[in-house]
Amino acid sequence: MKHKKFIIGILVMMVITGLFSCKKTFDGLLNNPNYPSPSTADVDLYLNGIQQNFVTFWSNASDDGAQLTRQLLWTGPFYRNGYTPASFDGMWTTAYTGVIKNAEAMIPLAQSQKKYIQSGIARVLEAYTFGTLVDDFGDVPFGEANLGSANTNPKVDPGAMTYAGVQTLLDSAISDLKKTGAATGPANDLYYAGNATNWITLAKTLKLKYYMQVRLVDQTAMASIQALLAENNLINTAAQDFVFKYGTNITAPDSRHPHYAIDYVNSGGVGEYLGNYFIWTVAAQKYGGNLRLTNGDPRLRYYFYRQSTNHAWANQQSCPCFSSSVFSTTPNFPPWYPAVPSKTPFCVVGNGYMGRDHGDNSGAPPDGNFRTAWGIYPAGGQFDANQAATVTISMGGQGAGIAPIWLSSFTSFVKAEAALTMGITSQGTARSLLINGVSASIDKVVGFPATVNYTVPANYIPTMTAIASYDSLVASNYDTATTDDSRLNIVMTEYYIAAWGNGLETYNNYRLTGKPNNMQPAKTTADPGFFMRSFFYPSVFVNRNSNAPAQKAPGDAVQKVFWDNNPDNFIN
Repeated sequence: MKHKKFIIGILVMMVITGLFSCKKTFDGLLNNPNYPSPSTADVDLYLNGIQQNFVTFWSNASDDGAQLTRQLLWTGPFYRNGYTPASFDGMWTTAYTGVIKNAEAMIPLAQSQKKYIQSGIARVLEAYTFGTLVDDFGDVPFGEANLGSANTNPKVDPGAMTYAGVQTLLDSAISDLKKTGAATGPANDLYYAGNATNWITLAKTLKLKYYMQVRLVDQTAMASIQALLAENNLINTAAQDFVFKYGTNITAPDSRHPHYAIDYVNSGGVGEYLGNYFIWTVAAQKYGGNLRLTNGDPRLRYYFYRQSTNHAWANQQSCPCFSSSVFSTTPNFPPWYPAVPSKTPFCVVGNGYMGRDHGDNSGAPPDGNFRTAWGIYPAGGQFDANQAATVTISMGGQGAGIAPIWLSSFTSFVKAEAALTMGITSQGTARSLLINGVSASIDKVVGFPATVNYTVPANYIPTMTAIASYDSLVASNYDTATTDDSRLNIVMTEYYIAAWGNGLETYNNYRLTGKPNNMQPAKTTADPGFFMRSFFYPSVFVNRNSNAPAQKAPGDAVQKVFWDNNPDNFIN
């Protein structure tokens, strides 16, 4: 009996020892390799996620701005309910969990490994993200934005405070990017191929952008603007442009430009509407409202692709509004349209150009095969050589477009704006800077097809004479303007045209300057209300955060961001 007890005791001890031994052996396997801890994470893998989430966030913000500034269709028809809080959930989540959270996790790790270029890049993209959140929503979480489980209900900070934080982030990025003894730049830098110098130039350009945006409410910004312009380490050439390059993969993953993916399908017909006003501004505005296909804006055929070169297809079923347009036999603007010059677009623009009017929320007729699509620039679509062919899944540049986040032409227009509004002319006169911006934009657009291995038919490439003629027309219009306000309108209209593909800047510029000053009114039988000066807070924020401010009331679409002190009825 004693022997039995002894044997049982030994067995129990062996089991217990085995259990402890197993625990010791398997403890290391409790870490999920799919979710590495920050201490073992790869800096460059973090960087991949930050960069790709950033362009997704930026693209969403750009589209919202483009809709409100008539580059793309905004259905409306009332500003107070043209969007819902849920419209911004994806953008908000991508910003805070895709860009900011990953940047904050990566930066200390990169610092410990002397990967200062990576940490500098992360700071630049984080700064741009926070700045854009303020531009779109106003007061947002900043100081408490990344405390994790320590604070799951972060409070918002005043927009001006976040903007100050943005400038500090950019200064920190510049400091990182200048450090000596840094590890080799990242091979997976999707924007500047690891070139720290270009990232420093971008950071300083963004500092100028944000200082210019607060010029109406912060008189101290002028000194910073003057200093940045005097130094002039800014994006001044196309080689420094801050763009994201898309690919041509259709699946696994779809790497094409988002608007190519929407417009160029085999099921027949373009999937979205461009804004009639924007098409008209490019094609006809400078020519008395008469559409100019030849010797007009050299970018026209690059920007837009027509599936039809006329409107013979237009009837009551395919295009119900055509009978009221200036192209019908009995032109008659509808009652909702206020008194406007007879050449202002309504329904269609002419010569086959067909988008939609601002605020048109009527149902879509069978017009998919006639809508104007994004062209070769910047979406990698089809160049318009009068083909009049229905879109397919493999036309033009096959989606190898770009996201034009900041271009050298934008810098020239901002310099011209500073010269006109603040008298800062260290980089030239407003007139010369305006023409520099126009020339840089045209060069960028005309040269773009070659970068995606697309050949434009020789007889459609704008000649140097045609380009010079356009420059001269812009200069002449500027020279005949009699006030700085009208000159600023010319500068900002050219900026608006050059910013095709970047609705974020057009939305900011429209709220800051009120230009272009002849935007097409919203289509509604009643007053559309005040223009949306900021967006509703996302539902994922106000519904899940106990410290979130009260949601903006549906009738309070006029609520402005801190740098916008213009009157409520400043823009329409």
